[in-house]
Amino acid sequence: MEITKNEDAQFMLLAGFIIAIGLVITTVMLNNIIFESNMAGEAGGDPIKYDVVNLMRISGDEMKSAYRNATNVSAPNDKMIANFTVQMNNFSANLPKIYALHGEGVNVNWDVNNWKNGYYANFTDNGTASGAANWTVIENVMDSNITVNLTTITTPFNICVTSSTKTWQINFTTAPENRTISSSQIIANISSPYTISIINGSNASGKFNIKGNASGKNFIRSRDYILYSTVTLSTSIMRANITIPVSVPW
Repeated sequence: MEITKNEDAQFMLLAGFIIAIGLVITTVMLNNIIFESNMAGEAGGDPIKYDVVNLMRISGDEMKSAYRNATNVSAPNDKMIANFTVQMNNFSANLPKIYALHGEGVNVNWDVNNWKNGYYANFTDNGTASGAANWTVIENVMDSNITVNLTTITTPFNICVTSSTKTWQINFTTAPENRTISSSQIIANISSPYTISIINGSNASGKFNIKGNASGKNFIRSRDYILYSTVTLSTSIMRANITIPVSVPW
């Protein structure tokens, strides 16, 4: 009886040992599977494409900033373009130093021919002729002043001011035309809050500037020209070269 009891105890210990070993092996296998899945997910994220997107964004933002700084002081057009170029040259010289830390090469170029030649943007959502012709500039406006400098037009385009109950349409039919619609004019025709939209914007070009208060905050929506930024990002395995339109000043 004593021998039988000892054998039973040994079998129980052996079984426990086998179960413990099995749990350890299973845990290690699961950890390996999770690790490999995470590695695959990170590789699939392709960080290079995020670098390209970020490069496009910061290049566009810098061009907007350089344009606002250059045009903030009254000066001849050539002088403003020269000041713009100085800021962009500084940006272009310093940017590669940052990306070099990641083992990436960067180059930024810009095209200001529209500005030099006085070719104003279209009144589309992105300022190009192929942009959306009907679009909303801003919503929830409490008060605003709208200035439009129309340089060319083929068919009429309109600025629509719309409240919850009424729409007031400001029509433009001939060019050149400079027109300012004051906040008092808008409120005389429509109640706030209201939405400002542009209709048939691809049919005309020029500048606009809208300043006011929306949702309790001051805002500016303004466009003069469409400039172009070309960004190049290169690594040991790829090269990306992209040109993007940049609406200035905003």
